[in-house]
Amino acid sequence: MKTSCNSWSYHRAFAKKKMDMFGWIEECARLELDGVELLGDHFPSKDRSFLRDLKKACIDRHLTIAMVSAGGHLTTPDDAKRKADVAEIGQWMDIAQYLGAPLVRFFCGSGKELKAGGKELYAKVLAAMKKVAEMGKKKGIIAALENHGGTTADQLLSLRQDVNSPWLAFTLDTGNFPPTSAVGPETYASIERCAPYAAIVHAKFLNVREDGRDDDVDWERIRGILMKAGFRGFLSVEYEGKNPDEIGNMRRIAKYLKTLR
Repeated sequence: MKTSCNSWSYHRAFAKKKMDMFGWIEECARLELDGVELLGDHFPSKDRSFLRDLKKACIDRHLTIAMVSAGGHLTTPDDAKRKADVAEIGQWMDIAQYLGAPLVRFFCGSGKELKAGGKELYAKVLAAMKKVAEMGKKKGIIAALENHGGTTADQLLSLRQDVNSPWLAFTLDTGNFPPTSAVGPETYASIERCAPYAAIVHAKFLNVREDGRDDDVDWERIRGILMKAGFRGFLSVEYEGKNPDEIGNMRRIAKYLKTLR
């Protein structure tokens, strides 16, 4: 397995203008990570000149661009909004293609909305996801669906089966199965069920110890699940702890993360 970081791990620093994409890339290189996950929310521009400089910054620091992360809310009842979200995911696929990233993360939306919407909404979400997977196929990009918004393993696996495309895989977030950002009774079972279809893993860290381990998450257990599933991709850290010292926490996490490879 390889190590990476989602820029969301530094979202406070980004929000306060204490860090930008280039400073973050420099920090990832300092941490000796293998790659970076570029979050669309942190792009100040989609202009080709910026993208070129971003790509060069990663090349110069020997950092693989593991994934470009888009959003999406396909479970919305607003058909026009869903259509616009699919188009925006396509734009991020164009960007990923230019940057040389093999994956684009996207969201299905709300697990509760998907359940409440019944067969009618499910059919609309399914059609939208088929379009996303087809766009990925045309561009040579894997559409990596994340278990975001309270979506369950049952929902993800059902959608994957019904989309029925080799160009759809999972961004498996270890902390996003209900209850979100916490370890619940089905967390490890859900990870195990979805791990065989993971293109990348969001390594969620919440309460970081001095040695980089997490008080809440059993990462040795998760590593065993991933190894059993034959996962050899990126562990991309998402630090979402309450401690505002993102830089300090990430430095501890990065050191520990290397022991999981």
